[in-house]
Amino acid sequence: MTDEVPPGRHSKAPPAGPGGRFDLGRRLRVLSGVDEEILDQVPLERTRYVGLGGVVLGTAVVAGISMWFALSQVLGGPHIGLVIPTVIWMLIVLNLDRWLVSTVTGIWQRRLLMLVPRLLVAVVLGFVIAEPLVLKVFETAVVQHVLDERQDARSTERALLLRCNPQEPTGAREQRGCEDARLLAPAAESDATRLRDLERDAEKLRTRVNADSARYDRLFTQATNECGGVKTEGTSGRRGMGPLCERLDAAVKSFAVRSKLAENQKRLRSLDDQVSALREPLADKRADFGQRVEADVRKRVDAMPGADDPVGLLERMRALHELTVENPYLFGASWLLRLFLILLDCLPVLVKLMGGTTTYDRMVDRANRTQERIHEKRLQFSVDGRVGELELQAHRDAEDRRRRRQLMDIESKAADAEARATVEAMIRRRTEEMSLQGVTHVIKEERRNGSHPHIDLTSSQN
Repeated sequence: MTDEVPPGRHSKAPPAGPGGRFDLGRRLRVLSGVDEEILDQVPLERTRYVGLGGVVLGTAVVAGISMWFALSQVLGGPHIGLVIPTVIWMLIVLNLDRWLVSTVTGIWQRRLLMLVPRLLVAVVLGFVIAEPLVLKVFETAVVQHVLDERQDARSTERALLLRCNPQEPTGAREQRGCEDARLLAPAAESDATRLRDLERDAEKLRTRVNADSARYDRLFTQATNECGGVKTEGTSGRRGMGPLCERLDAAVKSFAVRSKLAENQKRLRSLDDQVSALREPLADKRADFGQRVEADVRKRVDAMPGADDPVGLLERMRALHELTVENPYLFGASWLLRLFLILLDCLPVLVKLMGGTTTYDRMVDRANRTQERIHEKRLQFSVDGRVGELELQAHRDAEDRRRRRQLMDIESKAADAEARATVEAMIRRRTEEMSLQGVTHVIKEERRNGSHPHIDLTSSQN
């Protein structure tokens, strides 16, 4: 092998074989997180860690493929730009698996406590990686199921829109379930509703006007016959403006005013004109309304996902769930594949667990404990040195404070001595001044008395 090194030697050469050849074994061992200097002391275990590095690399490649499929399904197809997030995800999984297998050393009890949470992490990661691959394997059935659902949804939506938007305005009450399916409020339907209201009002008014007109005609005919002398039922047959003629004429005028016959007739003519004005263009509007309804229904249905639109990741997951619920065989096959992919992602941790505690692991554990003891000793030495420096500094500070206190005492005593000397000097000067003043006074007195002055220099000096 290109990586053979005699036991006991520390290999610090670059990861290339003799003659500068590419050393694949060393590269793979890097992925398993081994220390080459320790592994050089047990060369027989290199093959084990070369295989472990290959497993880590294979898991990362599967994760990269899964990410490629997932992003392709999300974005509706493959793209060269997907290479970057795919490589990033593959490196994340690669480093995570490398960390999972490289941080587990020591005796089996401690290895088990460390591997269990790492195995749980690997299982969760396996679920994330497995799902896009499962969807890719069952892509044909999943995509067909999604397309069938889309077609059914489009057909159902079209039927609902046509039911809630009849091409012939009926004016019926709003149908149940059509609250959000009304495409437009057609002018033809509103005109038809208004026309029906006008025709209904006109018919009621016409019935009233006809009845009032008939009664008015009867009263008018009776009054005319009475005043004209025509003998009929209810008339006297006497010509001229008699009491009965006047009474019948007043009754005609009173009825005309009370029944508002003239106003109702005028209103009826206005309603008939409005009905005529609406009825003429209504046929054209109804034909145009049917075309507009069909165009709006087509536009609404075309806005829904169709057979040519890409199938997204969430649609695929929902379709796979629906297919597996309906088909037990497909349910079992999908979960077998999913568990296989999860197991594949857990292989680095499982291989590390099944490999047991190797000589390399024990050496790494001892090296770690040795380095830990060395670190503790260095830390203890550092602490002791710092504590000694602190104690020495404290002693120096105490000595400095003591010397400063002595110096302050000396300075204080010197200041006191100087003050006493100054006071004594002032007293001597004052005494001398007073002695000189006394001698001068004696001389003056003796001169005033005419005697020769005699000075006692001894007493003056004293």
